Amino acid sequence: MARSRRKIPLVVLALAGAAAAIAFGMASAKMTFGPPLVVLGLGGLTLVLVAGALYRVLEPLLRTDDSTPEAVRAPVRLRELEREKQIVLKAIREVEHDYQMRRIAEADYREMTQRYRARAMRVIRELDAGDDYRSLIEQELKNRLGVEDGK
Repeated sequence: MARSRRKIPLVVLALAGAAAAIAFGMASAKMTFGPPLVVLGLGGLTLVLVAGALYRVLEPLLRTDDSTPEAVRAPVRLRELEREKQIVLKAIREVEHDYQMRRIAEADYREMTQRYRARAMRVIRELDAGDDYRSLIEQELKNRLGVEDGK
């Protein structure tokens, strides 16, 4: 069961660091209020702010619980497939635009759209399979080997 902790704002921690540095300067170094004590307080404030920034950078890398967002937990392969799908769909739109602008011949247009659509369908099938894409690949291999055996 996850415990919820109250988080202390970084500004409050930074001010506490400054106060601790000033208290140290007044108590142990016997400083009076003046520029050296102010600089010591600013140093304590800076030290706490740097530590807070470092914590914010390293905390996601060191986190072991399941509180990470779904997009981060998604397998890398699924994200790559989603990106590839977007690229292929954009390529289809560009080919159609080029054909409408009469930049490519009709035969080239048909061949390219057929190839891109086949690729898009393959990517969409893998995305629909989700994490089970390994069985989809095995099935595709069996189908291809069956076709080759039938030749």
